[in-house]
Amino acid sequence: MMKISVVIPAFNCATVIGDTIKSVIESGLSEFEILIVDDGSFDGTAEICDDLAKSDPRIRCIHQNNAGVSAARNRGLREAVGEYIWFVDADDSVKERSMQQVEAILLGNAPDMLVFGVEFDYSHKGRIYRRDELLPAAKGMKSAEECSQMLYVLFRSNSLSSLCTRLINRRILQDADLFLCEEMRLYEDLEFVLRLHQHCSRIYFYPEAIYQYHQSEDEGNAGRRLKRIPHIPDLVSKIEAALGDEADREKILLFLYLTLAREKISVSSGKEIHAVCDDFKTWINAHDLFPVICQKEYPMMIYHGQVARLIAKRYYSKLRHSVANWVKRSVGDFRKW
Repeated sequence: MMKISVVIPAFNCATVIGDTIKSVIESGLSEFEILIVDDGSFDGTAEICDDLAKSDPRIRCIHQNNAGVSAARNRGLREAVGEYIWFVDADDSVKERSMQQVEAILLGNAPDMLVFGVEFDYSHKGRIYRRDELLPAAKGMKSAEECSQMLYVLFRSNSLSSLCTRLINRRILQDADLFLCEEMRLYEDLEFVLRLHQHCSRIYFYPEAIYQYHQSEDEGNAGRRLKRIPHIPDLVSKIEAALGDEADREKILLFLYLTLAREKISVSSGKEIHAVCDDFKTWINAHDLFPVICQKEYPMMIYHGQVARLIAKRYYSKLRHSVANWVKRSVGDFRKW
């Protein structure tokens, strides 16, 4: 029987880690181990995880000094003994019995990696007011060449951006000596997955939402985390290196850069937005991408450093976002009316 190693990095998650572990146990896997890597928690998480390990021989708890989620995941990789690795975050969950079919696919096809969908639940005061489902943009077994040809489609469908929606053959990771980049604090999943794809010859896409991502009151803090990165090109360069010579690399990089720029502009001062614009112009020119953006309003606003217009657009977007969320929280998701 094939064993799956479920690696769960845990940091100050005492109120949710028990539910996450329970959902993994009830997911339908028949042979598995759960490796909880306590990354220096100080809120009682460590004690809870130790108690869980004592109550179930399938659970192991590893303690380390705080070093970040990537270091915790890497520790789990080194300790795992299963044939496949699955990363699960400590505040998310898995649909009940959803992994039975996944396990059958692994046994019958032995892919280098299996990718499935994710369900995003947005809550306010304990009530889910919005639910989104993201499924892989492919179905069934695909070769490395097929995946390379559709890499941009996979990227746009969020099929590359999360480690939690894939099971990875541990042999692939061992043979290629693949670990997460511990210096990255944003988009580290994407960087790792892009490097991983280069070593996978057979990838199975299972278009079912199995993983459940729980989004709290604040629907995203990428912009605030980006403020810790002085220059966006420093982050994009790591993704560029991971992409190698993929045919769609420029399309992926441009889309990613614009996403990062929009997120950073959403929380930045006028002076900081000027810096974002200057970096973008330099990067666009260095990559000869001006012909690609010259007919597009938002990229050209950044390219020409139109800070006042960018700020006005930011406030308009925030107003629309606030109104839409108020409606969803008050009367439900209007997109489903």
